[in-house]
Parts: sequence; C-alpha cells; structure tokens
Amino acid sequence: MARPFDDGWRTTTVISLLYPLGPAATILMPLIVGALIDGYGYSPEQAGNIAAAEGMGIVVASFAAALWIRRFSWVRSIAVATLAYAGFNVASSGITDYGTLLALRFAAGTAGGCVFAVTVAALGDNRQPDRAFGLAQAVQGVAMLALFGLAPAMIDAGGTGGLYNLFAVYGVVLLVVLGWFPHAGRRTTAETGPTVAAAPVGLIWIGLAASILYFINVFGLWAFLERMGQVAGLQPVAIALALGVSQIVAIAGGLAATWAGDRFGRAGPLLIVAAGQTAAAWALLGQLGLPAFYAVTGLFQALFIVGVSYQMGLIASLDHAGRYLVMMTGAQGLGAALGPALAGALVGEPPAYGGVVALAISCCALSTAVFLAIVWRSRSA
Repeated sequence: MARPFDDGWRTTTVISLLYPLGPAATILMPLIVGALIDGYGYSPEQAGNIAAAEGMGIVVASFAAALWIRRFSWVRSIAVATLAYAGFNVASSGITDYGTLLALRFAAGTAGGCVFAVTVAALGDNRQPDRAFGLAQAVQGVAMLALFGLAPAMIDAGGTGGLYNLFAVYGVVLLVVLGWFPHAGRRTTAETGPTVAAAPVGLIWIGLAASILYFINVFGLWAFLERMGQVAGLQPVAIALALGVSQIVAIAGGLAATWAGDRFGRAGPLLIVAAGQTAAAWALLGQLGLPAFYAVTGLFQALFIVGVSYQMGLIASLDHAGRYLVMMTGAQGLGAALGPALAGALVGEPPAYGGVVALAISCCALSTAVFLAIVWRSRSA
C-alpha cells in the first residue's frame, strides 16, 4: 500500500536519511581529487574535471526533475535511481581511463541528482520547510562525518576505486528505508492546477541565481581550506581532522535551524549567516593556530548549513505548486562546480589566498542581499 505524505517527524527523518546521497561525492571532493592525482597520476585539471562532471550530472538531473517530479512514484524513482547510482559507482571503481571515468562520473551524478531532487521536493512539501531542511542538513552532517571517517581506509585499501565502492554500498544500504518513504508529495499533480495561487516565478528565478552565488562562496573557499591550513603552518593530519570536526559542528547548525524554524523569520538568520561567514573567511588570512583553525572551519560550515536551510525554506514558501524547488539543487550544484574553478584562478604566487577569500566574501554578501530583498518583496506581495 502506498504511504501517504505527512509532516510528522518519522516521515521527515526518513526523507532526511536519503537526502545526503546526491551531494555525497561533492562534499568529499577534496579526498576524491587527491586520490585521483596520487593514485591514477591525473593532473590537477583532469581531477578537477572529474569532480565537475559529477556536479554537472546533479545539475542536469535537478533541472530535468521539474518535468517529472510530480508525475511518477517517488518510491520507484528513488529505487531505480539509487540502484543506477550504485551500479555506476561499482563500474567506476575499475576504470582508470580518463574519458571513460569522466562519462561514468557524470552518469553517477545524474543518478544521485534524481534521488536528491525527490528528497528536496519532499522536504519542500513540509508545512515547516525551514525545520525540515534543518533536520536534513543535520542528518547530512552525520552521514558525511561517517564517510570522512571511512574514506581514508577505503582509499588505502583500494585507491579511488575503494572510495567509489563506498558510495555504492552507502546507496544500497539506504534502500532499507524506502518502505517508509511517501509515494508522492502533499502537492500532487492534481493539486497543482489552476486553483493553486500562481508562484512568483520572477522571485524564484532570482533566488536560484542568488543560490549559485552562495555556493560559489562556500565551495570556492572549501576547496582550498586544506591548502590555506598548510600555509598557516598546520600539519596535514591536523587539517584533515579539523575538516572532519567541522561536519560535527555542521550538525549543530542543522539542529539549530530545525529548532528555530520560522519563529524568528528568515531575514535575521540570513544576516547572522552572512556576518559569521564573512568573519570566518577573513580570519583565514591571519596566522591561525590549530584551535583557531578548528573554530573558523567549524563556524563557517555550521553557518553554511543554517543558510542553506533558510534559503531553501524561502523558495519552498514561494513555490506554491512545488515545481521549482527541485531546480534549486541544480543551482547549488552549478555554484559548487564553479566555485573551485573561479577560486583556483585567483590563487596567487607564492600560494596566496586573498583572492579566494575576497571571492567568498563578495559572493556571500551579494547573495544575502538578494535573498533579503526576496524576503521583503514576498512580504509586500
């Protein structure tokens, strides 16, 4: 029997468990890039292209999902996409040829992007989307912490292929919860007809553009945090541990957004995120000791989770028919792909990261200003 949609904690938790699958490889991108360079002898450009191909697969899947997300069974869609995701990862584990691996990672990103799109649509259908996305972000922090912990051993045992096999196992394990996943959303195709108030499409598209800028800010800086730590004189092991600990702090950020929901509005939390991330990025230009590096990376990651929760909650509140929210994951994926490339072009010689920090701060400030304008405009509307 098909499970109906509801706003309860159990359903939201089940949706949240599947939410991290799509972006998992993007978040572990620093480890994948390093493994490709060290294990396969790829150039940094080739390794970056592999990571970008996966991100572009998520982008394509997210925008395409707007055409089918309300027409097909969510449970069947996730089952097919997850099995395809696992298959493409297993196939990738035995491939060293650059062109073939590039195609397989794009395919894996597309399959994972389909799962991501369904979970985003499901969270957006929640009557308190800020709270729902906050819980999903907290669960993602737990999952990524576990993957960061397992990844080094998998790379030691099987190189990059071991990491891809880890993603495949992760996907198959998640299929266990499909029995509790809703068959369709609260807003079905029948409910998204002319009786539903028209969505402010212009505001939504502006929000998607602002989301691209925000993810350029986050992932442009994230891609070079390890390098910046080394410039500060920190040991590689300590830096890796700090990045892992930042995932724990990210869990706290997600739980904070879950607790706060919309009780404080959206403008205040978005301003706090912008101010905190700007301060954290600026602090990275100084001579940081290890405790300060832990604090800065943790703060930046926690605020990132809070910011994403409220941004997606805002778009969900505008998207009355539930057709556009899935495109936001595409916008986020595009920003995550563009960020490292743009930041890499701004790295000076000898390794100097002032340009990277300037890019992050500028994109964070501009995207926040746009989201605040959307909040104000949506109130007046």
